[in-house]
Amino acid sequence: MIPEETIEQIRQASDIVQVVGEYLRLKKRGRNFVGLCPFHTEKTPSFSVSPEKQIFYCFGCGKGGNVFSFLMEHEKMSFVEAVRLLARQANITIREEAGSDFRRQAMERLGYANQVALEYFQKTLGRSKYGAVLQKYLKGKRRITDTAIEHFALGLAAEDWDGLIRYAAGRDLTAEDLVKAGLALLSEKRGNYFDRFRQRLMIPIYNLSGKPIAFGGRTLKKGEPAKYVNSPETPLYVKGNVLYGLSHARDFIRETGAAIIVEGYFDVISLWQVGVKNVVASSGTSFTAQQARLLARFATDAYLFFDADSAGQNAALRSVDALYDAGLEVRVILTPKGEDPDTIALKYGSDKIDELIHEAIGFIPFRVRNTDVASAGIVGKEKLVKELASLGARIADPTRRSLFYAEAADVLGVDVQILHGGAPQVKAADEPATASRPKYDRCEFELVSLLFNGPGSIDTVFDTVAPDDFSSKELSRLYAAMVNQYRKLGAVDAGRMLDGVQDQDFASLLSEIVSTDWPADRVDVETARMLEQMRQRKQAGIRARLKEELIAATEAGDEERASRIQREIQGYGLDADKSQN
Repeated sequence: MIPEETIEQIRQASDIVQVVGEYLRLKKRGRNFVGLCPFHTEKTPSFSVSPEKQIFYCFGCGKGGNVFSFLMEHEKMSFVEAVRLLARQANITIREEAGSDFRRQAMERLGYANQVALEYFQKTLGRSKYGAVLQKYLKGKRRITDTAIEHFALGLAAEDWDGLIRYAAGRDLTAEDLVKAGLALLSEKRGNYFDRFRQRLMIPIYNLSGKPIAFGGRTLKKGEPAKYVNSPETPLYVKGNVLYGLSHARDFIRETGAAIIVEGYFDVISLWQVGVKNVVASSGTSFTAQQARLLARFATDAYLFFDADSAGQNAALRSVDALYDAGLEVRVILTPKGEDPDTIALKYGSDKIDELIHEAIGFIPFRVRNTDVASAGIVGKEKLVKELASLGARIADPTRRSLFYAEAADVLGVDVQILHGGAPQVKAADEPATASRPKYDRCEFELVSLLFNGPGSIDTVFDTVAPDDFSSKELSRLYAAMVNQYRKLGAVDAGRMLDGVQDQDFASLLSEIVSTDWPADRVDVETARMLEQMRQRKQAGIRARLKEELIAATEAGDEERASRIQREIQGYGLDADKSQN
């Protein structure tokens, strides 16, 4: 376990805006920063980060927390892993106390297995025995430089059946560990373990933190039916959530605002070699919604740069839906016939790539480039109208959507209203998340939020209002935690309260409350008003209870008890006789 004072030191050294900004494109808005929420689908930003309060909160789905919570949720880390990562970035040494975290240990072991495999594959490629592979294939056929080989950590899986297993055994990893990481297999017939990858050029796949989480293996054996074999999905690696090359390219994408999307690993590497570094690969499949949203955190424009053959062009068409849905502007680079991004980069260099990017066309001209629209007929045009209307409906910004429809109408030679009418009515993806969030008593919610905005009245409030005075169990629990923290530390700190919280409902409620801003000149006035409402509500509850007790005492003929209750009622300003009517 990590000492509490060390955690506090790490949190104070970690700016949440800077940390979140490594994963999302944030824009300044007033006192906060906003961006597209990484935890649910949305087209307009509702994700807010407060540099002043060091918390994040999404007003769409309700997710919220501090800098540790963000890493835990986004990177699927444990609390301890998030603390360790930020400690490394802040150059803070952690001295841990006794304790254990089974899930953390399991995830760390998966990560360690991938790291050991990366070392093994790199060492194998460097062995003199495999010099021909390095010289003939990588440097000869692929024309990959030493710099690129090192930068992308390329390696080699030898022909041995258990080379990695034996190497990993010397690094305190079992065959079972490698199976869990997708690096080894168990033979059901023989009952022995063997390496998943053999006689393949190995390309590591990284997460956004720059850690290897999977591998792609390109066969070096003639006649092999599977040209590429990828790691299976594991708790660390979900293919539909990862883009190859993004860990290398995200800073360049953020700087340019544009991402070039290619199909394969070597397309990325070859373009990087010639200086085109804002490039990622779809790995030969159409984009998933998760991948598109991931890219939209860093880019505003997506350039599809696929092979000139029909398969490559069809892949471009399949990717458009998700990209538009994520709010990206889509353009298509027209690849010369018989070429692909890899060969263009190696033959002609970055000048040719820049020229093709400059000549890229919008999706609409690309979609109809092989269609004679004038003679397409009613049925042909109807198909195009419905397809483009559906795509246009996915564009959140109304101005961009209108321009898209106007261009489509001009290209198709139809009235623009036909496209508006052809757009399906789709419910916004983030509506269910917003609608399902609980509602709280306004007075209780605002009183707690005021205490985070201006703690000047906190002593008075804590002396007057008890946790039991709240009608909401969730607010009562939060208020009790605030009271306990104040008595212990002499202050209420939302960031510390969120440390290691496993209850997402509690974290969301606290983040929402802390994200509620009040004008500084209204905090004291509003606190006094809410406090008075809570006081009156409490007195009203007591009076109601006493009325019931008086009626019961009177009906039971207990005059002494009835008289005592009458005196209590008068103390709360209620006429005893009226209370019995």
